[in-house]
Amino acid sequence: MTASIYHESSRIITEHVTELAQKVFDLQMQQNPEMMKGYTPYQKQKCLRDESHNLYYLAEALSLDSVKLWTNYLSWLKTLLVSLGVKNQQTAEHFQIMLQVLEANLPLSELPKVREMIGIAVTYFQDEDTQEYHGLDPQNPRYDQARNYQNMLLSAQKRKAADYILSMATGTQEIREIYLNILQPVQRDIGLLWHTNKISVAQEHYCTGVTQMVISLLYPKLFDAGPKDYRMISACVSGELHEIGLRMVTDIMEIDGWNTTFLGANMPDEGILETILEKKADLLAISVTFPLNLHKAESLINLIKSDALASKTKIMVGGYPFLADDSLWQKIGADAYAADASLANSVARNLIQRPA
Repeated sequence: MTASIYHESSRIITEHVTELAQKVFDLQMQQNPEMMKGYTPYQKQKCLRDESHNLYYLAEALSLDSVKLWTNYLSWLKTLLVSLGVKNQQTAEHFQIMLQVLEANLPLSELPKVREMIGIAVTYFQDEDTQEYHGLDPQNPRYDQARNYQNMLLSAQKRKAADYILSMATGTQEIREIYLNILQPVQRDIGLLWHTNKISVAQEHYCTGVTQMVISLLYPKLFDAGPKDYRMISACVSGELHEIGLRMVTDIMEIDGWNTTFLGANMPDEGILETILEKKADLLAISVTFPLNLHKAESLINLIKSDALASKTKIMVGGYPFLADDSLWQKIGADAYAADASLANSVARNLIQRPA
C-alpha cells in the first residue's frame, strides 16, 4: 500500500485524540451552555469517549482515503443514535464544531479533504431519513429454519436451539447450508437487533455464545469431508475480538477441501508468522470486523510480505469493513478478499492456482 496523502492528518488525530476530543467538548459547551447544566461527571466522560470514537473513525478513513468507510460509519452511528433518542440536528452541530477544532490543528494542505468528510457527516445528519430494521431475508432458502433458530435464541432456549441445528446436520453439505443460511444470517440479524436497540447487549452476547456452542458441537462432523489439498491458517488481528464469522469461514473451507488451522481472536503478528512458517501455509485468511483494526491488518500483511519464506503465502481478507469499501483489501496490501463465507473457497483457489 502507498502512504495516504492524508497520512499527517490521520496521525495527528490518532496521537492527540484525547486533547482534540476535549477541545470539541469544551467548544460545544461554550456554544451551548445550557447543555452543561445537566451533565454528570459520568455523562461528560461518556461524551468525551463518543467524540474520541468519531475522531478515530475519521482518522482511519483519512489514512485509507476511503469516503465509503466514513459514510458507512455515519450510517451505523445514525441508526444507533436515533434508536437512543438523540436528535439528528444535535449530532450535525457536533460535527460542525469538530470541524472548527480540526481546522485549527491539521495541516492546511489536507483541510479540503477533512472539510469534505465532515461536510458529508453534517449533510447526512441533517437528513431525517434513517434505515429501518427489516429482519431476516424471506428469500433465504432456509428462512423458516433461520427464523425458528433465532426465536429459540431470543427466548433463551439454548438446549432446544442446539438440538434443532444438530438434527439438521446429517452430513457436511448440510452443515455448509446451516452455516451459510442459518447461523450466518441469524448472527448478523442479532447484531442489527442490538444496534437498533431492540435487544440488550446481554441478549446479544447470550445469542452469540449459544451460536459459538453450536459451532463447537458441529466441529467433529466436519472431518467426514474428503481429502485436503491446500493448507490454510485463519486469524483475527491483534485487538480484534470478533471471531465467530472467521470460525464459520474456516469450517466451510475445511468442508471444501482445505486443511485448516484456526487461530481465533486477538492474535499477535509474531504468532501468526510463526504458524505460517511451521505449517507451510498456502493461504492466510485474516478477519477484520472493527474498522479501526484495518491498520493492524496492514501491519501484519507488511510483516508477512517482508519475510522471505512467509511471503510465498497468499493473503485473503474479509469482514465488515471490506463490504463497506471493496477497494480496502488492495489498499492494505492483501492479495484478495471474500465478501462472505460462500465465496471464500472459490476466491482462495483462484488465488492459489493463479500463475506467478
